Amino acid sequence: MKMFYEIPVGNLSSEELLDKACVRELIEIDRYCRDYGYFEQERACWFDDGEVYASWFKGPIDEFLAKSSRKDKAPSTHKIYNIPVWLNGSRAVAECICVIHFRTELSGELIDLNVWSRLHFRAEKREGRWGLVYFEGIYERDRLDPVFGDSKFFIPREELQKFRPCNWNQCARLALYSADSFGGGLVNADKWCGPDKPETIQHLYEESSCWIFET
Repeated sequence: MKMFYEIPVGNLSSEELLDKACVRELIEIDRYCRDYGYFEQERACWFDDGEVYASWFKGPIDEFLAKSSRKDKAPSTHKIYNIPVWLNGSRAVAECICVIHFRTELSGELIDLNVWSRLHFRAEKREGRWGLVYFEGIYERDRLDPVFGDSKFFIPREELQKFRPCNWNQCARLALYSADSFGGGLVNADKWCGPDKPETIQHLYEESSCWIFET
């Protein structure tokens, strides 16, 4: 099976370079608008049939954004490193390499949660316009840090070890402390993509490869 990451890169035409730039900008604007609450502008980055599989949600883009705009949802920011894009005609697969940061209160203490991630996107060009059609997170590792040095907050190791190594702290935060901060708590956490279960990433990559080469 040919995989999307085997698509040749370099020696691109001007049109291909422009298409890749459009996809990168879509993802950058989508993440920026998400971080700062511009949900109408984020929606403009997506086609109507867009689907999302995040740590706390799985379903259509409109429902995702409706729940994202809840006032009690903990805010996050995405610190983006780079966005490789693989292009095949009017379809593209891209990954946004980033750290997702949350500052939240757990057990009366301010806590920083950092999640090292690869955000996997599919984008398509329809009637001359690029739009996002799918997103799924690949969660590599995370950590919780108290904001203040004299904090007594900690999660017992035996509680963390109930979860997977790639998402110990995200799961503990949602399941043990703030299960409805994200409008639904954990969603299929055992099936999230992560390097501790390589088959989850392989499955996602195979799906994206079938999609990008579909005729």
